[in-house]
Amino acid sequence: MRVHTYNDKLRAFLKSRLPKGIELSETAKEAEVLITGRFSEKDVTKNLKAIIIPFTGHNGIDLEALKENDIMLFNTTAHSHFVSEKALQLILAMLGNTVHYHNNLLGGDWSGRNLPTRKKWVSLWNKHVAIFGYGRIGRTLKNLLEPFNCTVHVIDRGKDYGGAVKEKSLAALVKNTDITVIAAPLTSETENAFNGPILDLLKGKYLVNVGRGKIIDEKALYDSLQSGVIEGFASDVWFQYPKENEALAPSKYPIHTFDNVLLSPHTGGFTTEAEARMHESILEKLIAIEKGDTASKLDPSTLK
Repeated sequence: MRVHTYNDKLRAFLKSRLPKGIELSETAKEAEVLITGRFSEKDVTKNLKAIIIPFTGHNGIDLEALKENDIMLFNTTAHSHFVSEKALQLILAMLGNTVHYHNNLLGGDWSGRNLPTRKKWVSLWNKHVAIFGYGRIGRTLKNLLEPFNCTVHVIDRGKDYGGAVKEKSLAALVKNTDITVIAAPLTSETENAFNGPILDLLKGKYLVNVGRGKIIDEKALYDSLQSGVIEGFASDVWFQYPKENEALAPSKYPIHTFDNVLLSPHTGGFTTEAEARMHESILEKLIAIEKGDTASKLDPSTLK
């Protein structure tokens, strides 16, 4: 079985670890298995049998091209618990006014420590937290929230939610909670799901996004922040990304200028441990595919 990856580090790892029966190909054209997060109709080759996404999200993959050419799709969720941890970090930093306090104290400003106007922070204890997207990330986040005695709410889609409170709709989900965490993939159903009417229900509440930027309506988010509807917003995922090392704001609107916005440059899965775990996970996928075990493949017809 011939495999191709565009990632030099992954290629070096696989070169030293691939068992007999699996070899690296010099070009994608020769590959039976392609490891990539981006794929379109023009990338289809006669040899290609499977794609492995080296992360979780499939929004960079042309699913129709896979279905039409009978190409299998796999992904790795090896770093998903790191994204859950990032969500918790953002929640705590946002509620705790951590960056605000830090920036003030750099200049000798103690944020009104000896004044009646001293700026307080908000505790996570006993909060009601909505998780939109209850996959691996959402389930791990629920576990991380347990020591804070939080009540987790999810949309009821007929699955096992581990004792979380089940809500009938997205509107009910955000209305009945203090903090909403987006941990869903970007699909045709989730894109712009957090539109103006939904964001209006977040009045005086907090929103965290570790899913994908476009799950939130960009203009509606800016309007909600500008009008003071949302109490706080923290995000690790954005609406526009730089090419190479260019300087670029995360949105075409000045969302980054608001004091109650906490910014993170899409680093949820970028930990010191994540790369090694991802490499091992991909190796396991390749060995399984070579043996004919495709039980972990995704079904493109159920993805949107």
